[in-house]
Amino acid sequence: MHFQRPVTRRACMGGMLAVATTFNIGGRATAASPITLKLATADTKNDTSYAIAQRFGEEIAKRTNGKYKLHVYVGGELGSTRNLASSLQTGILDTAILTAGYLESFVPSVQVIDLPFVFKDEATAEKLLDGEVGKKLFSDMKTKGIIGLAWGWYGWRQMEIKGKAVSKPDDLKGMKVRIQPGPVFAAMFKELGAIPIVLDGSEVYLALSQGTVSAIDFPLPTAVTFKAYEVTKYLALTRHVYNAGALMVSKLRWGQMTDEDRQAFQAAANDVLPVWRQSIAQASDKALDFCKQHGMTVTDTDFQAFREKMTPVYKQFRPQYPELFDMIANP
Repeated sequence: MHFQRPVTRRACMGGMLAVATTFNIGGRATAASPITLKLATADTKNDTSYAIAQRFGEEIAKRTNGKYKLHVYVGGELGSTRNLASSLQTGILDTAILTAGYLESFVPSVQVIDLPFVFKDEATAEKLLDGEVGKKLFSDMKTKGIIGLAWGWYGWRQMEIKGKAVSKPDDLKGMKVRIQPGPVFAAMFKELGAIPIVLDGSEVYLALSQGTVSAIDFPLPTAVTFKAYEVTKYLALTRHVYNAGALMVSKLRWGQMTDEDRQAFQAAANDVLPVWRQSIAQASDKALDFCKQHGMTVTDTDFQAFREKMTPVYKQFRPQYPELFDMIANP
């Protein structure tokens, strides 16, 4: 006959401690079993956005005592950039860093910060995006299932061209230009006489190589990381769009967090924001030198002539968001 060995108090306590190392009171995950979140960016691992995403993840882990761990996915790993914004809305994706142009279809008011030549310099853009303009846009995002944490920067959008130098608006007539899907970009290039063609960033190199498009408008750091300098010859410093980017969390994921979690995520975003902007400024200077060294001919442009051409674009979009437009146009 076999007798079951009595459970001692020490054995009982040991079992309880083993369970406690996996879960604490309330089922909250500990450092031994973090909640893994998916963060996506449309760029490459060589882009600033990837470094910022990694830093954001480190800050989150530190501020939540290891409760959350961010896994960063880059260009195309989770689908096209447009799909990333949609996945953020539906909660398939937890968090993301995307340029404003890819958000316009989901949050139309974002169009105002992509209007061409509306920001005179970085300081003005930062003041507006960190102030009431940025807050209003994040409020609009929230109604679409997205929580905005910070408005970062990808660098001024410039023009990289295959066949000829561009210095004035007429130089773009008839030229096929790759654009982001935002309506503002289509309106802008149509007004300049160009033919806008929407393509995902991952398709740009091949499209330039095969002649599907003959120009793009990448910020300088992006032009380097996507190797646009290999398939274009001319660089026009148009500075036509500030090219803001947003660090965001899915509203569905946000709703599952405690107040402490939300505060930690917001604080982490606030910490990485100045690093993001400073890194892009430095990367832009380096990228300009890099493009020159790799054979690109750099041309200055008639800024005022380009801006005057945009009057019909302003008239088209201002009535949709007059308050936001006036806040930006008259900072």
